[in-house]
Amino acid sequence: ANRKRGLTAECSSRWAGWITKNSNDMWQTARRNQRRHLADLDNAIATIEEKLALPIHSSAERKKLRATLAEAAKTENRKPRTLYFGYRSAHEHAMKRMRLDHLKSERDKLKKDLDDSVVHITRGGKYLMKNRLHLEETGIDENTWRAEWYAKRRSFGANGETSKLFGNETIRVHLDGTVEIDLPEKFSHLANVTKFGTTRYRMEAKAVFPYRTDDWLAQVRANRAIAYEVVLAAFGRIYLDASFTPTVSSTMVALRDILADPAQRILSLDLNHGFLAPAVLDHSGNLLGRPAHISLVTEDLPATTRDGHLRQAITEVLDMADLYGCHLIAVENLGFHEMRASGREEQRSSPWFQKVVCGMPTAQFCNRLVAMASRRGILVVGVPAAYSSIWGAQYWQGTLSSKSHKISKHTAAAVVLGRRALGYRARCKAQASPGVTVPDQRIEEAGQPAGTESYHEPSTNGKRPGGKGTPKLPRREGIGHRARGRPKTANARSGDPRLAKTVRVSRVSLKGT
Repeated sequence: ANRKRGLTAECSSRWAGWITKNSNDMWQTARRNQRRHLADLDNAIATIEEKLALPIHSSAERKKLRATLAEAAKTENRKPRTLYFGYRSAHEHAMKRMRLDHLKSERDKLKKDLDDSVVHITRGGKYLMKNRLHLEETGIDENTWRAEWYAKRRSFGANGETSKLFGNETIRVHLDGTVEIDLPEKFSHLANVTKFGTTRYRMEAKAVFPYRTDDWLAQVRANRAIAYEVVLAAFGRIYLDASFTPTVSSTMVALRDILADPAQRILSLDLNHGFLAPAVLDHSGNLLGRPAHISLVTEDLPATTRDGHLRQAITEVLDMADLYGCHLIAVENLGFHEMRASGREEQRSSPWFQKVVCGMPTAQFCNRLVAMASRRGILVVGVPAAYSSIWGAQYWQGTLSSKSHKISKHTAAAVVLGRRALGYRARCKAQASPGVTVPDQRIEEAGQPAGTESYHEPSTNGKRPGGKGTPKLPRREGIGHRARGRPKTANARSGDPRLAKTVRVSRVSLKGT
């Protein structure tokens, strides 16, 4: 508040409010990052100390110990116990002791900064600042670096105000795209619009919003708050960013209403390295549609390119939900936060850890999906991801596949996630009587009436249990006696067990495909 009062005397309250708010947001973000980094350091230190306390075992010794315990468990008819090992060699043990000292030193410095309320912020980015010392390695000259450095550091904006003309008094954008900026008192001599005592500067170029133009026009016509920010590019162009809350919010259906409606469908997503595996389920947890996988490549890409790929993948997901009429999206909770903090100490440099754990933007995907889905009135629920891939491949991949179309294990995992969101079992329940349909199983469980024999009991030599043989059934009318080319089929008898009705997966009508 004191900084804002001091800046207001030099410019205006609107400019001072934007400057102080922008600085405070950067400071609070840096403080949150410090606390998060401190928690990660504590997890890494605890992991190293735990492994250093264990004895050293090489890969061959570990394999031998596991085999010995497995043989002992097999003899005693029990499951083998889990073994916890330290590091594999004395060299690795010594290197981890050195890393432990480094992490403790870094933790002490971070704690001191937190106690003194000190944050380290570089306007323009630390990466670009470090490039100034290595211009030859980066392949750019000093003039190019300075142009990019000034562009990153020079930007200004203004917060919106409700019930003001066009939603902003400081940076005013008309319906035709004309931009006017309210100048502070020190720059009033540069104004080219002085009508009624105003000191504004009107730009010759007009602003064009190629994305969500209709939403922006609705905000401007209703005089609702719109915040603008002017961003400079290194190659000389100027961009105007607008942010606002939509005039009419999308109607969101309650989760309990969606789960209670038998006509509702759900779209479940299985997150993988490089793609998303979707599956469409009905209210009963049955697979209706098997859409193609959605590409999501984010590895070794710049932040802006990665963000664009993320938005494109989420847009395809939401378009797919609209196509199949789904008002609910189920996605697995994959934070990987704790694993990323201590994974380097446990997984070392394994390809699985580098690609799957560090290469998937799980937190950004979930946050962006919730924000973009809310604008379309679609709910997003997070479900546990435990054993989804294992149970999907074991119970659902073969069941839902056919000779003409085989689903992947990732689509089967998406089916498990969707069933969990609907409140159903993830695994298939084994049949009590193999070869018997589900309605007949219910009849059998309820018990037979007195004096009635169970038709599930197998017969011997074509006879009823304890009775005489049963004659063949008469021929049915309309069936030829000498049908050529037809395979011979066995005639069902009244005394034989009832044959199960088998439905081929390839003949089931898949709605929505």
